[in-house]
Amino acid sequence: MLVAHWRVVAFLTVSVVFATYTSGRRTVPSYQSDLSVQVNSKKQVFARLDDIDMDELALKTDPVLSEALVLSTQRLALSVVDNLGLRLQFQDLDVWRDQVVYDVQVDTLARPDSFVLRLNGPSGYEVRDQGRHLIASGRYDTPVVGPAFSFKVKAYEGEPYSARFAIIPRVAAAVMVSGGLSYTVQSTTNAVAITFTGTDPTQVPEILNAAAISLREFGADRTREMANARLDYIRGQVDQAQARYREALAEVQRYKERQGMTDLTAEEVSTINSIQDFEHEKQRKLLDLASLRDVMAATNDVTIETVNRLAAIPSLASNAALAFQIQNLLKLYDDRRTLTAGALGLREGNPQIGAIDQRVAHAASALREAVNAMMRGMDQEIAAIERSVGDLRARLQTYPGKETQFAQLTLESDLLNDTYRYLLTQYQAARISAATIRPYIEIMDAATEARRLGMRTRQKLMIGLLVGLFLGVVAAFFLEYLDQTIKSSADIERALEIPVLGLIPLGAHLTNGQRRNGRRRGAIPLVSMASPDDPSAEAYRALRTNVTFVNAEERALRIICVTSPGPGEGKSTTAANLAITLAQQGTRTLLVDADLRRPLAHKAFNLVQEPGLTDILVGTATLREAARPNVVPNLDVLPAGALPPNPSELLGSAAMHRLIEEMRAEYETVIFDSPPTLAVTDASVLSASSDAAILVVRAGETEEVAAQRALEQLRRVQARVAGVVLNGVERNSDRYYYYYDYRGGRKSSRGAIANLRQRIANLL
Repeated sequence: MLVAHWRVVAFLTVSVVFATYTSGRRTVPSYQSDLSVQVNSKKQVFARLDDIDMDELALKTDPVLSEALVLSTQRLALSVVDNLGLRLQFQDLDVWRDQVVYDVQVDTLARPDSFVLRLNGPSGYEVRDQGRHLIASGRYDTPVVGPAFSFKVKAYEGEPYSARFAIIPRVAAAVMVSGGLSYTVQSTTNAVAITFTGTDPTQVPEILNAAAISLREFGADRTREMANARLDYIRGQVDQAQARYREALAEVQRYKERQGMTDLTAEEVSTINSIQDFEHEKQRKLLDLASLRDVMAATNDVTIETVNRLAAIPSLASNAALAFQIQNLLKLYDDRRTLTAGALGLREGNPQIGAIDQRVAHAASALREAVNAMMRGMDQEIAAIERSVGDLRARLQTYPGKETQFAQLTLESDLLNDTYRYLLTQYQAARISAATIRPYIEIMDAATEARRLGMRTRQKLMIGLLVGLFLGVVAAFFLEYLDQTIKSSADIERALEIPVLGLIPLGAHLTNGQRRNGRRRGAIPLVSMASPDDPSAEAYRALRTNVTFVNAEERALRIICVTSPGPGEGKSTTAANLAITLAQQGTRTLLVDADLRRPLAHKAFNLVQEPGLTDILVGTATLREAARPNVVPNLDVLPAGALPPNPSELLGSAAMHRLIEEMRAEYETVIFDSPPTLAVTDASVLSASSDAAILVVRAGETEEVAAQRALEQLRRVQARVAGVVLNGVERNSDRYYYYYDYRGGRKSSRGAIANLRQRIANLL
């Protein structure tokens, strides 16, 4: 089967290999580098003071994940772009930037434009714009200074060449950085594995290192901003408390000078202590409320930075609803980063990205509402504290005498003193915290050398070859499945369930119209007479033997009808050569051309067509007058005669039956060359009057359904089918063919390797 469809297998294999090679050449190779960072607790970067409560775990959020999510922010990507000058990119993919230039600086206000860098070998360089105007030139030790950019060119001593580069938009460069960055949080650890994928192997590790450094500084800067904001607020409160305390002391002193000293009652002392506790609680509430308002006023959008700053506020630990909203938003940010990470990630505009952006927007809105609700609650709590303090102060005023007035003055002084001391302590702690802040993200190791991703062209070609062969084999099996023609004797035995009488090789038809032994042959190749030693002649002799001995124990076959399912399948050739081989063994044989529509026997033997069979049937001639005697020794030939308008009626007439009995008396074997079975009913009529019918099919052309229908047609008229002759068999298609080579006495001239190859082909 594979040998028969080798062209399909070869075509698919070559096509797949060519397509693989073409796509491999067009594919831009990607390179990847990785490093690891460790996210430590933020408390470690502050002074170890017991009264400082700054724990990012207060809301039960994942601090490692929240820090890793910063890698997907535009702020970090822009920082990397500005630090490395990534807005300058070479447009030729074969040119790697760091192999040509270094120390690149691009101003943030530089406009996008394209340029050409010309390396002139030892003489130096030239930089021109799109209009071919000279921008800069010089030797390699001279920096290139262009419009809002500068860089240095590495020394080059080779042949001159040009390389195009462009200043791309700042946002586009940031998208390139954030699109290539991806991370993986190591489970049960505080380590984060970060990778960057790009097309320039010289830049990939550099960009990854810059991103890790920016991530480390980003966390420290964010913490410093929070500490400085708290420090500024406390400083203002301290100044106000100090002024009020001094004023209260002066008032107490003046009252003492006018009224003298007295003691307070236990009830008054208790009331004063309660007022002091409420004032302390009020100050704490005010500090937390100021931190919340500072965070929410910094931006209109709830970003990762906003979530991290909210997580650092201690008072949020008791709000379960707010903790749930923060965790939900962190998970959505992580899901979006997972979808867009890497070169194969989804891009903006994808429906999945749009859906998750909507969920992020809803979660951010819910978080903002929760924070606003908490701030409103804190305002209400502060108002309630102020009302409680007012009630306590009013109670003090109900105490009689000078003691009450002195107690009130002393209370005011003590409250202001306690507030001042508390704020002063917080101020000193904030100063220490701001002064001791350092990065809490540690880079464990530098970026590894960039490695190429995917397969190389040679590997792709090998896989393409295997895939092409596989597709070719599948296609061969599929074509074989679609091909319902009879190709071998096994197909006949399976589809028709009748014996195979002979296999006629394809070479038996190559003598058509050629001269053999000086005699011109007609449309039927008489190979049994022209080339008795040919393997095809031996095949007809094998057919003769099988016909002679088929059902010999019952009765010999004397009247044989040779037919086929359709035209052009070799029935006339088989009938003529079978008659010749029977005559050659001494059997008196008559070949009757019963194809009264397209007769060929008279052409094959160079005879005139009339008189013939039709003349005998209409009574204008006798068998002895119409039959051509000894065309071949022991072989008489009866041509078709004049073509009648009603062949079926003539062949089924009583005259035909009388003629068959006369032929049976005169000849040992009579061979009828009849028309195709499915085309007309002539063969069915004639087969019913014969001893047996032989069905001729052509290998690779006759369909199984046609052969089955022809067999059913013959059996429907009670015809006896002796067997099938498979005509046009190729050497490699049927293993039984080699028996004819042996019986013909031919010796193979092939070598051992050729014989082995032929045996493998036969096995397939």
